[in-house]
Amino acid sequence: MKQSPLPVEELIQRFRNNECTPQEIELLQQWMAQLDLSDELTILSPEQLDAVKSRMHLQLMSERTIVPERHRLPYRRRLLVAASWLVLAVSTILIWYFNRPSFPGNADNKPLFTVIENNHAGIRRVTLPDGSQVWLNMYSRLEFDPKQFNRTRRLVKLSGEGFFEVVPSLEPGTANKKIPFVVETGSLHTRVLGTAFNIEAYEQESEVRVSLVHGKVALDDTATDQTTELSPNHMVRYSKQTQSWEVLPVEAANVALWTQGYLVFNEVPLKEALERVENSYQVHIEYEPALVQHKRITASFRNSTWSTVLTNILFVHDLQFKKAGEKIVVVRK
Repeated sequence: MKQSPLPVEELIQRFRNNECTPQEIELLQQWMAQLDLSDELTILSPEQLDAVKSRMHLQLMSERTIVPERHRLPYRRRLLVAASWLVLAVSTILIWYFNRPSFPGNADNKPLFTVIENNHAGIRRVTLPDGSQVWLNMYSRLEFDPKQFNRTRRLVKLSGEGFFEVVPSLEPGTANKKIPFVVETGSLHTRVLGTAFNIEAYEQESEVRVSLVHGKVALDDTATDQTTELSPNHMVRYSKQTQSWEVLPVEAANVALWTQGYLVFNEVPLKEALERVENSYQVHIEYEPALVQHKRITASFRNSTWSTVLTNILFVHDLQFKKAGEKIVVVRK
C-alpha cells in the first residue's frame, strides 16, 4: 500500500510531540506493517528494501501486546526509531521520484539523445539517419534526438569540429518541401538544406567559425536575434564573448583538409592554435599572454613534426620557441 508522504510525516511529528491518539498510533503501526517498499523503480536494491522494511517491522511490531507501565518509555523509543526509519524510506522514495530517469511512454520525458564522440587522435566519420555525412575531429562530440531527427527538421548539436556533407531530405507526403538541417553550437545555429560546410566550435575556444564549401547556409544567433547568410568560399567568425560576427573570405579547398589528416588553422587566434598543437602532439607550451594577443594564423600541415608546425606558425609573428628541459617556451626573436 502506498500512502501520500505528507500525512505520514505529519503523523510522525505528532508522535514525536506526544500528541497522537491511540487510534493514530494504531494507524502508524498499520502503515508500518503495510508499507510497500518493493517498487521496482526505487533506487534501493531489493536486498536493501527488504532490510529496511524488516528492521522497521521488527522494531515497531514486536511489541503489539499491552506492556506494563514501566516499559512504555522504551517502547516509545523503539517506535520513534522505527518512525525515523519510515521518514528515511519516504524521503528516499521522494528523492527518487523527483530525480527519476525518463522512461519511454511518459509524456514528460526528456528526449534520449544519441551521442557520438571522438575522444581519440584521428578522424571519425559518421553517417546520420538521413544519409548525411559528418567527419568529427578529435575531442569532438555530436548529439541528436533520434525520435525527432528528420521530421520537421534535422537538429544536431556540435561541440568541437565537424565537416558536414548534408543531403536534401523531403517531408513525407510532399513533393518539394525540404527538411532543414540545423547545427546548434551554443547560441549560434547554422541552417542548411543541402550543402558542405565546416564548423569549429570547441568549448574552450573563444570563437565559433563556420566555413562554407558549396551550397548556402544561414546563421541565426539566438542570443541577439541576428541572422546572416553565407556564400561559398566565405567563413563567419563568431565571438562568444561579444556575440558579434565577421564574414571573411576562405579557401574552400582548404576547409576540409583536416578530414584527410592535415592540421588546419583558418583564421585561428594564435593562443588557440598553440593549444591545438599541444593537444595534437601531446606537448606542453608556455608563453607570456602578451606575446600571442591579437595574433591569428592561417596554415595547414600534414605529417609534420610539432617543431616544424610550431616554427612556422610562430615565424609569421616574429616569434620562436626554445626548449627548457621538458618545457617548450615561446619567446621573441
